[in-house]
Amino acid sequence: MSLKTDSLSKILYVIILLGLILLTGVIIGLPWVMPILFENSTFYSIVDHSSVLALLYVSGIPTWVILWMTKRLSRNIIKRQPFSESSLYSLKGISICAIIVFICYLYSCLFLSATLGIIVITVGAFMVSLISIIIYKLVEVAMEIQKENELTI
Repeated sequence: MSLKTDSLSKILYVIILLGLILLTGVIIGLPWVMPILFENSTFYSIVDHSSVLALLYVSGIPTWVILWMTKRLSRNIIKRQPFSESSLYSLKGISICAIIVFICYLYSCLFLSATLGIIVITVGAFMVSLISIIIYKLVEVAMEIQKENELTI
């Protein structure tokens, strides 16, 4: 069972690294790629280009941080230290960054244009934030129980 868990954790770690590399390339190349991708899109012709670019940057950077924090979490799992201060820090960071992405896309829904994709991203970011804060509290309680068990032994 532990070999399967280790291999899954390592696969997750590699996928996250690939995602970080890909997202870094997308963030850097966004001003050049965006006009090519959206040249025939009706949404892109309605909305101001600079506001869409700003939305993608303001939400892309916290998304990159979420991936980085997830990489740290998977590294903790590989090291067999899931209940550590580093895990708590990562989970709190994921929650804060997901709230930032949620606020960005909620603003977009309210003031720019609410397409189905933007609504799905908004709800998804809210759910990621909610789930990560719940897991944060669970890890915090597990760490307290672990410390109590260490003191009694």
